[in-house]
Parts: sequence; C-alpha cells; structure tokens
Amino acid sequence: MTFDTLGKAALHQMLLTATCRRCGRQAKFVAEDLARVYGSSRNPHTLPFKCTTCDAKDCEVRLMGLPFDRKPDTIIWRPTKGRR
Repeated sequence: MTFDTLGKAALHQMLLTATCRRCGRQAKFVAEDLARVYGSSRNPHTLPFKCTTCDAKDCEVRLMGLPFDRKPDTIIWRPTKGRR
C-alpha cells in the first residue's frame, strides 16, 4: 500500500524518518503529529524538512511502521511550524 497522504500514514500508525542527504542526520516523527500540523491531505514527501546540523533542505523521507520494541535512546521529535 502506498501512503500518499499523512492521513493514510497516521491511520496506519506510521513513523516518518527524514534523513539529510548531505550529512546523514536523521529525525523521526509520528505521522499523526505531522498530520495535525500540516493537514491530513498533505503528501509526506513534500514536507519542508531542514537539517539542523548542516542547514541543507535536501532530505529523504521514509515511512515505516511504529516499532513496538523501540530502543530507549530513540528520539521521536514533535513537529512545529517555524518562521519562514
């Protein structure tokens, strides 16, 4: 199944991982949280991620199931809309 909207990904309790193509830094978000901020009809691959390490805006977005055996040191970020 393809998840072309945040609403579909949230319905299936997906985790979104944004990986910077320049430096490799990763950030993980719960799709439901992103759907609240950006709207449930938004395509997850068009979200405006920006790397906090190298300031690049070129990020690869992947969706995966929310792992039940998540490691305690895994950080899941909460989305916020900042100034542009």
